[in-house]
Amino acid sequence: MSIEELRNEFLVDDDLGEEKLASVIKRLLPICVVDKRGSVEIKRGGLSGRQLVKVVLAARLIAHVLDQAISDELNAEELAANTGLPKNQASARAKEAFDEKFADRTARGNYRARMRKIHEFLDELTGKAGKEHGHD
Repeated sequence: MSIEELRNEFLVDDDLGEEKLASVIKRLLPICVVDKRGSVEIKRGGLSGRQLVKVVLAARLIAHVLDQAISDELNAEELAANTGLPKNQASARAKEAFDEKFADRTARGNYRARMRKIHEFLDELTGKAGKEHGHD
């Protein structure tokens, strides 16, 4: 195996191609939408606090990819406002997302979803097998 082939396997690209981006958007649409100000509207009921926070983080990251004016980072207050959870619960669920490596902590109290984890989370949310969508 050449060094270039090894590099391509070892250094993973966190960007979504157009086809994968479209797939994520289609999977998020039954769950939520994002307005032009970045507010996430949850359309699906019955989600746990943990799931709500992950949905909001994922939706904001995808919205940011589509419109750079929408921040991909959220703090506990913003998570609380977008999920309906009390601030302390939103903060605790965001820390869990960080501990599970679903999100990065970008600054004290700010979180951003990891692109590579969104498909896995959506599989969990919809009960589908992780390999179905061609990701790790």
